[in-house]
Amino acid sequence: MTTDKKPVYLFYGEDRYSLNQKLKFWQEEFTKKYGENAIEIIDGATLDTAEFSTNLQSLPFLSEKRFVLVKNFLDFSEKEEEEQKKIASAIEDTPDFCLLVFQENKVPKKSNPIYKKIGKIGTLQEFKALSPNEITQWITAKAKKENIKISFFTANYLSQQCGPELWSISNELDKLALFADSKEITKEMIDDLCIPSLTSSIFKLTDEVAQKNTKASLKTFGILKDSGEELNGIFFMLVRHFRILTQVQELVSKGEKTPEITKKLKQHPFVIQKTSLQAKNFNHQKLIQIYEEMLDIDKKVKTGIIKSYKSDNREFELAIEKFIINCCK
Repeated sequence: MTTDKKPVYLFYGEDRYSLNQKLKFWQEEFTKKYGENAIEIIDGATLDTAEFSTNLQSLPFLSEKRFVLVKNFLDFSEKEEEEQKKIASAIEDTPDFCLLVFQENKVPKKSNPIYKKIGKIGTLQEFKALSPNEITQWITAKAKKENIKISFFTANYLSQQCGPELWSISNELDKLALFADSKEITKEMIDDLCIPSLTSSIFKLTDEVAQKNTKASLKTFGILKDSGEELNGIFFMLVRHFRILTQVQELVSKGEKTPEITKKLKQHPFVIQKTSLQAKNFNHQKLIQIYEEMLDIDKKVKTGIIKSYKSDNREFELAIEKFIINCCK
């Protein structure tokens, strides 16, 4: 015997842009029909489990329906399992006049009592991170909808410049459309107007190192320094990138596919897909050598052999530049 699902939803996933856009649309439509007072937003960090059940059963004030949105409770509630079970139990009695939505930025564990309960009586919707090709398609679809002229090739270049964050891509596309003023957006416009993301700059630097292009590598490193990012942050991203590159290359050599690698390394599909292509430009021994050299620099900075101060980072900067030159030999 089947029963109708309750108006209870769990929205979660790494694609926060699409998740928030859907929630925004729901809230706007709900407000049009039932008024602003019909919406209640609860911060998961301050949710009182003792009061939640009573609050859920409260009749709408001057409205037919209520919209209750709970933000990131599962994230904060690696709390007591008993608290989660209480909320899960309360969810089961959600009245028909109440639309209940849990919003989670992270992917919850499938063993979580709330996840299991909503999966049983309500609706689970995951907003998965997009692959590079899907991001390019997303750009072209958004451009078409908003009458922005951009080719598939240029959209792909924009995605490479901005990285995987749709918030950033959306803002940059709006800025480019304003500048283009009904003309077609070009690669040159993107170069002139868009600030490359740290992730895309790291990928670019790695490509240049693989091509043994010392001049271009040092120029990209200079752009990274001038972008306002702290040197420690840039170096950390480089170490992290080469670690992932080494891991991806090893898994690819064992016949692992992109979805399995993404899951195993817990990285964005955008990162794994691009890293898989980059890994072909290095032999495994070279990658291990590069990674070990970076760890040696890190050790020397932490032990004071390489001086690194907020007011003076010249020794640290020189060490990274020497490392880049050596990699390009």
